[in-house]
Amino acid sequence: MTIIYSKRRFPPPPYDAEVEDMLYFRLLYDGDHDLIFPRARSVQTTERIIRRSRPGFFRRGQKAEFKVSTEHQYVVVNFASLVAEVPADLINRSLGNVSADVETGPELDFVSGVVSSSKPNDKIWSAVTQHQVDGLIAYRIRRDGGGKVWFEWLLGDRYFPHEDGRGADLTWIEEWDNGQGAKDRFLRVERQELSGDDLTIQQLVYKMDSDNVGDQVDTQHYAADHGLDIPEDAELPGIGELLCGYVTNDESLLHPRGRSALRNIDTIQEEINWTITRDSIVFEKHGKPKLAIPRGLWDTVAQSNQANYGARFVRNADLEVVSYNENNGAVPLYITWDAKTKQSFEHVDRLIKYMLAVSKTSVQAAGLEDAKGDTGIALLYLWIQSVIKAEAIKDKFDGAIKDAIRKCMILENAIGAGGLKPVNPVIEWGDMLPKAESERDTEEVGKYTGGVQSLETTVRRMHPDWSEDAIAAEIQKIQDEKAVDTLNPTYTQPPKVTV
Repeated sequence: MTIIYSKRRFPPPPYDAEVEDMLYFRLLYDGDHDLIFPRARSVQTTERIIRRSRPGFFRRGQKAEFKVSTEHQYVVVNFASLVAEVPADLINRSLGNVSADVETGPELDFVSGVVSSSKPNDKIWSAVTQHQVDGLIAYRIRRDGGGKVWFEWLLGDRYFPHEDGRGADLTWIEEWDNGQGAKDRFLRVERQELSGDDLTIQQLVYKMDSDNVGDQVDTQHYAADHGLDIPEDAELPGIGELLCGYVTNDESLLHPRGRSALRNIDTIQEEINWTITRDSIVFEKHGKPKLAIPRGLWDTVAQSNQANYGARFVRNADLEVVSYNENNGAVPLYITWDAKTKQSFEHVDRLIKYMLAVSKTSVQAAGLEDAKGDTGIALLYLWIQSVIKAEAIKDKFDGAIKDAIRKCMILENAIGAGGLKPVNPVIEWGDMLPKAESERDTEEVGKYTGGVQSLETTVRRMHPDWSEDAIAAEIQKIQDEKAVDTLNPTYTQPPKVTV
């Protein structure tokens, strides 16, 4: 069953609620908490607080409707970003080489070309981070006129699967300057549908008015008007599957499209912000020393100002020089506030640990406790909670990358040169946590000598920054040296005999 867009609001139901949640958690991750937390507005008067990316500059694309309040700033200590980025850091460090599961053949060069064009190692961090924030990330297969094939990651709010499971829509909005100081909005849709084993891919365009979708427009006319290269509709027989997919986070029977990793920590994050903001307001109001003077001295100064200026008041400047009493000493006194902040800081510390526990993030990953280990195993046990979480996410991305590259081979067989065997590639994953080089080398050599790991894998893991040519040369050197060592330079002489 296809999705109807014309004469309806975008995004379409039932995905509108999911997209709204994604936008909420993106603001939480980016630190724009004054836009989502009610108590952030209670520290404002008539001014709106705008978080700045750097002093003196507003965030790009965001206009300040009011001046920034300098009297009471809402303080943001954004631990929510850490929750999303720790798994991305660990997986980014772990992802290694991606290659075809063959020694020779056209698959080897094709997979190498797909990996070179798709750049999974460069984009895995952003993909995992967005996956944690949105709870869903999608991908699709691309091929240009020159024959280059690759896959790309897409935001979760651009992927709308059909209810029957036989299709999906990839959507995005394009804006164009209409020459009258405004922008025209258009909804682009790439629709993939299966009919039996045949795959149909359509390119649709709709006119938009704000969030309302209007009539469908001709795709080729739209492409000509805006100088776009939009592929024509295509039917690929015998494909048997969609050339797109998605990766979910913490999916359940009630939430099959996944849930954000930040879903249970937003209220804790607000309480952290509010506690620190409240303390900063109190410090600002009561942290400065205040001058206390006797009533008689205040009346004297006030009467003098009454005679000179026509009103009773006392200024700080009026008391810079005061009289000295031989019995009481200097009459004015400064009152200083003895702040008791220990309990407040302990409360914030407890909230942070609650947040990390709920989000399955190790305290050591947040830098709140010592994360040093004498060995890699000791370090692993300190980070075990974050590593277990990252391992589960890694397994999902491992399957997604393999599926994406296999789908690239299917597309090449359908409209390209063909002759490829569409099988999953091999993805090498390394350790998520750093180890000393000596400890790592000892482990790799032990695996090789134990016969459970090949020489190529051993060299590749011991030298992850080497090129393919350097790895091949090192393997050849090792094999040549082993061949020389197997020769016996000692010649056995025949025994002496007496004739």
